[in-house]
Amino acid sequence: MRRTRLRRRPLRPGTRPPCRRAPLARAPLTPASAAQRDAVRGRACIVCGGGTAVDPAHLVPRSLGGCEHRLCVVALCRTHHRAYDRGELDLVVFLEPDHRAEAAHAVAHLGLIGALRLLSGDRGGGT
Repeated sequence: MRRTRLRRRPLRPGTRPPCRRAPLARAPLTPASAAQRDAVRGRACIVCGGGTAVDPAHLVPRSLGGCEHRLCVVALCRTHHRAYDRGELDLVVFLEPDHRAEAAHAVAHLGLIGALRLLSGDRGGGT
């Protein structure tokens, strides 16, 4: 296959190349639903057992198809919540057997392999 040179079309007179005028803004985070907050209220973190500053952590983020159901979240302290969101925490060992319904709900969203990759922190898809 023969390569051809790309030719740029000249800009129309009086125009400038497109550029971003405002910085990119993060999409606002939607808070957990009332049912999800109720599901973790008064619970301890499933990893360390700490009872202070416990958040409803989405096992499947809404951007990947997570929902508002109470089974979509587990109780994690803020340290472990951030570690899970970054993919540094393997939650599989902490979900079995006490949080089997939440793990099954994640499998319903992503399929078995997708849920295992997400919950185990193996988000790179490496071997």
